[in-house]
Amino acid sequence: MILGITFAVIVALFWAFGEIKYSKISKKIDSPNVYFYQYLTRGIIYTVVALIFNIGIFGKFVVSDFLRLLPIIMCDLIGSYVINKSVKNGELSSVSPIMAAYPIVDIILGILLLRESVGLLELILVVVISISIIVLAANTEKTKYAPHPIWGIIFAVIYMFLTAFSSYFEKDAYLSNLSVYDLYYYKGMVYFIASMFFLTVVGVSKVKLKKPTKDIILGTAIIPIGNVFYSFALKFGNMMIVTPVSSIYSVISNIGSRRVLKEKITYLERICIALIMISTFTLIICGLL
Repeated sequence: MILGITFAVIVALFWAFGEIKYSKISKKIDSPNVYFYQYLTRGIIYTVVALIFNIGIFGKFVVSDFLRLLPIIMCDLIGSYVINKSVKNGELSSVSPIMAAYPIVDIILGILLLRESVGLLELILVVVISISIIVLAANTEKTKYAPHPIWGIIFAVIYMFLTAFSSYFEKDAYLSNLSVYDLYYYKGMVYFIASMFFLTVVGVSKVKLKKPTKDIILGTAIIPIGNVFYSFALKFGNMMIVTPVSSIYSVISNIGSRRVLKEKITYLERICIALIMISTFTLIICGLL
């Protein structure tokens, strides 16, 4: 459990900074280019992770394993598309907390389907974290950086459910003796194919292929690295503990985006952020004990 929580904290850091970087490039660069580099980067990172830790997997393709992992891959693939729509239409400080509210769904899935045990205190803390995250997104207005805030919220909710179901399917796959490396080997394949699709879109449209800049590389690489750590967190930890701890990324992202994008923070939002941080810290202590 300690290892799972450690990975979840690392995930929160990667997701937070990755989200800020990704939000910046998604508002400055046309979507086909963003998708191409996003999917290509993920394909490279996921394949490298699989081959580094299990070189023997190279050239392997087991249809039954691929189909078993396909729901996870599709949730992740669609989520990669949806997150772009969310941050492009709404302010990051508003949509990020909603996207990070996936522990609410995971708690229900974990109790009902995985039969995971959780104490009353942990359950209360998870609920406090989830409610506080949602309240953070209560006030949203149309701005220069949020041309269609309602659509931003709608896509954020869709992303929340995709992340929750992906977490459940992934944890269930590990309980069925499939490995992290199997998942990322097949993920890499799918993302390479998806990147070629968007490269074709760029090629047949009037959009020019942009050169990979530092912002593009960081904006598309940090989140998938966090995804790899998240898989290890699920592998070694309880889903109902790992998901709330990793969801603290929204707090870091919220604070960071306000400084980068010069957004204001209200007293209510400060209270919510404090509740999330205190509850998550207590939750980590409970996991350690």
